[in-house]
Amino acid sequence: MKKATRIAAMAAAMTLAAAIAFPAVTMTASAETTTITIDNVGTVAHEFEVYQIMTGKKTSTDKVFTELKWGTGISKYNGTTVTPGADVPNDVLDALSASGFNARTLVTGAAPLLTLSSTKKDVSGPNTITIDDLEEGYYVIKDVTNLSSSDDANSAWIIQVAGPTTISIKKAKPTVDKEVFDNADGSAAAGWGEAADHAINEPFQFKLTATIPEDADLAAYDTYQLIFHDTLSTGVTFDSIDSVTVNGTPVAASAYSTTAAAAVKEWTLTIEDVKAIAGSAFGASEVKVEVIYKAHLNESAVVSDTDETNKVVNNNKVKLEYSNNPDSLGTGGTDETGETPEDSVWVFTYGIDNTKYRVNTDPGNELDGAKFTLHKDTEDGAVVGVTWNADLNAYVTNGTTSGDMTSGQGNAGTGKFDIVGLDAGTYYLVEDSAPAGYNVAAPVKITITATHTENSSESGADLTLSKTGDNNKIVDTKNSTLPDTGGMGTKLFIAGGGLTAALAGIYIVSKKRSEEAEA
Repeated sequence: MKKATRIAAMAAAMTLAAAIAFPAVTMTASAETTTITIDNVGTVAHEFEVYQIMTGKKTSTDKVFTELKWGTGISKYNGTTVTPGADVPNDVLDALSASGFNARTLVTGAAPLLTLSSTKKDVSGPNTITIDDLEEGYYVIKDVTNLSSSDDANSAWIIQVAGPTTISIKKAKPTVDKEVFDNADGSAAAGWGEAADHAINEPFQFKLTATIPEDADLAAYDTYQLIFHDTLSTGVTFDSIDSVTVNGTPVAASAYSTTAAAAVKEWTLTIEDVKAIAGSAFGASEVKVEVIYKAHLNESAVVSDTDETNKVVNNNKVKLEYSNNPDSLGTGGTDETGETPEDSVWVFTYGIDNTKYRVNTDPGNELDGAKFTLHKDTEDGAVVGVTWNADLNAYVTNGTTSGDMTSGQGNAGTGKFDIVGLDAGTYYLVEDSAPAGYNVAAPVKITITATHTENSSESGADLTLSKTGDNNKIVDTKNSTLPDTGGMGTKLFIAGGGLTAALAGIYIVSKKRSEEAEA
């Protein structure tokens, strides 16, 4: 990719200007060899090509160059062949001075003034490199390290006066971070972090953040490309891009491209030119590029039932591909790019087991056909939507409010109706109706409390999980058998009353006949 202007070695331009303003007359000059030292190379070895573009004699008094001649590393000036060792004409010196010894103007770009020859000095190494036995003069130093897919960047080409002097190369590169949003659930406050818990089919957000450091040498890039490579685990499904911003300002959809889709587990989001979007802030201050997207856990998500250490569960990763050679001559898809290490986040989800019984929990008393709903926070709170999943042999949260469950569903004779895919929080399991001949049981309170953090090695997450109301054994009692109307007790009562009335009638009739006979 064609890269833009960085003024490298302003001291060189100033020295050259002085040489032009004060040509050699009676000054004494030296012709000694000298060195250039390159530091800040880093632990990864870099390769440099060193081209001699001009030689000269530096005065011992005011340290300016005289008798400037073409070096061995130059083949042409402005398209015209030059001869190494020949004097550099005054009009050429004027043009070179006017360029400010800008490497982009002199040796790179579409129409460079200087064409480099094949004569060069190769040096390489990590950390600090010393280039010895250099004639005094001006040199082009090219970082030609192949850093494709490495988390490293090339230095911009430099025009440097031979010293002895030390130059600290600049290799500004970005970092990337992935976070997941966790809602407030009684275990922790809402916020972004490296781990979260959510219900299956509940939408939540991921955030990808690329941070480009403050570094004036980033001005060497004409354009600066970023590509987010995001990977979702089997248990996570992509929903939609919510926002793309640079330093908090929304980026138009036309300024980026993405391969993200619901069926895609590995997708990219590409911004071809972050520098154009960031404007004057690019290089002058830290630039943050942020992508927020929505996703959800699906039925393939791993369900956690116990404390776990270093658990790789529903993990999701991102790495960042970025422009890493300010002097690359490619464009678009042929950019030379580096890659950051992957950064991961972790998403947990939980379940509860339930069994319905008649009379007591003895084996053989399992009871099918009882109807239940699960409520959030209170006994009459919002119903948690669930759907029977035959593959999981359980009810799975579905993100809706339709949540009827039946004991023994898919497990005839067992009374079981397990629930998977729950977020941390408080729930109430309510029996809405019992099978004929039984009474409904009291609601069961369920609490799921969890803390989850990425471990120190960033290779997994640690989970501390506490559940009450798990492995529930819910007992229905039989209906009461108190006598009702028409029962034996009532019949006896009526029969006894009839006998008393008959005896009273016989007594009255007998008494009346006795009185009539006496008369």
